[in-house]
This record gives sequence, structure tokens and C-alpha cells, in this order.
Amino acid sequence: MTPVLTTGRLILRAPNAEDLDAYARFFADAEASHFYGGPLRRDQAYGVLCRDIGHWVLKGFGKFTITCNSEALGGCGIVHPEGWPGHELTWWLLPEARGTGIAQEASRAVLAWARDRLGRKVVETHFRDENIAARRLTEALGGAKTRRETFPDGIARDIYAIPTAEVPA
Repeated sequence: MTPVLTTGRLILRAPNAEDLDAYARFFADAEASHFYGGPLRRDQAYGVLCRDIGHWVLKGFGKFTITCNSEALGGCGIVHPEGWPGHELTWWLLPEARGTGIAQEASRAVLAWARDRLGRKVVETHFRDENIAARRLTEALGGAKTRRETFPDGIARDIYAIPTAEVPA
């Protein structure tokens, strides 16, 4: 069963079929989703939602849906896709939720959960070189570059390690 995480203003819960509209809106927006394989049609966004739900079933951890006032605003969690180098903190937000501190708030909750429930002392994250917003958030979370690898999709990315020890419980 997927846990529920709460922060001062957010609830992070299991993704479900009701999240399809948020996924479809995000992935239809070329600017918002270009670092995540978008733009995608609604049926393709449904496939991403199914993958996120399935990750929980197969691995016992995954991406949470970020909600505020019961509205789905994005996703944040720990994933480890087949063939990728490690447990990764990942997130996405609808454009209207960006610049509000939600990604950092959700990420801190997920990092504390990864420490307390998964026993992770360090979580990695990686992103394309041109994703400046992801780099800023990673550094704000205490992440530091550890290495560079070429991923299964053929793209070389820097890999950052984020310690979980200093994240409030």
C-alpha cells in the first residue's frame, strides 16, 4: 500500500486514474514536458500514469501525486527504472504550480520518507544539462555532482547525490 505524505500545504498520495487529466495537461504542454519526453498525446500520458502506478506495484516505491486542496499539481518520488543507474528523486509540476516552492516542499518530504522508510542515506537525481531549474532545486536540496553517465536513451547526464540525513523528519 502506498503511504500518504503530508507537509504544511501538500498531500502526496498514490497516483490513480483520477490523475489522468493532470498528466494529460502536463504532457500536452511542450514547454513544460520537454525534459520528460513530451509533448505527448492523452493516450501516451495515460501510459506514463500506468507506468507510475506499476512502479509502486513492482518495486514497493515510486512517484507520488502532489496535491494541494485536493487538486493534482504534479508528481514527486523515488524511481528506479529498469536499466537506469540508481534510485532517483524525480518530480514534475504543472506550469501554474512552478515557482511556488512546491517542488522543494514535496522533494523534502520524499527525501525524508526515503531515509526513514527505504533506508536510503543518499538519493541520486539526474537531468539534462539544459534543465537549469532542476539543477537549482537539486543544489537547494543539498545535492552535489558525483559523476556523469550515458543513459539507456543515449543522453549523457550529470548525476547528483542528495544526502537524506539533514532532511527534517
